[in-house]
Amino acid sequence: MKKILFSLTLAAFAAGPAMAAGEAEFGKGLAVLKAELAAGAPDLKLPEPDLKAVIVREGDREYVRVSGHVNLSGTGWMPKDGGYTSINFSGYTTVRDSFGRVTSNSVRVSVYEGVWLRPNQYVHHSLRPNVSVSLYKDGKYVGSTYVSGYISVSGWPSSSYVSLNGSGYLDGSLYITD
Repeated sequence: MKKILFSLTLAAFAAGPAMAAGEAEFGKGLAVLKAELAAGAPDLKLPEPDLKAVIVREGDREYVRVSGHVNLSGTGWMPKDGGYTSINFSGYTTVRDSFGRVTSNSVRVSVYEGVWLRPNQYVHHSLRPNVSVSLYKDGKYVGSTYVSGYISVSGWPSSSYVSLNGSGYLDGSLYITD
């Protein structure tokens, strides 16, 4: 045990001067580098970076807001004494900017919701669809974005099923480049 402690103590004392010498060498190298830079060392060349970046778009960016009107409808089974039922609401929309230059193809909007029903009571429910759309300008793809909005659906339940429908607007935005 004494031999191990003696070896560690000896190593600690020997490491001190070696570290000081390393710091001196580092400091001397730093001083030389500063002197070369101050003298305007013409032979100092930095390596050229190997750039492999891909430029996706060039040109001016334009902020575009798009919107579209959608009619949503869905039908579900009416529980005998009321309760939750699941209804798939669906419809189609075409979104475009206010000038009609940026537009999408027809997009299917589908929302699956649980709705609370009571026998012989009017049903009113709010949906929040969120749909990804691809957008085109002059027939050329310019990007995609999500459009969303609040759509109110309503209707009266019958004895065995309920049919709800409603309409509203979906909107979104994106940046495009020419």
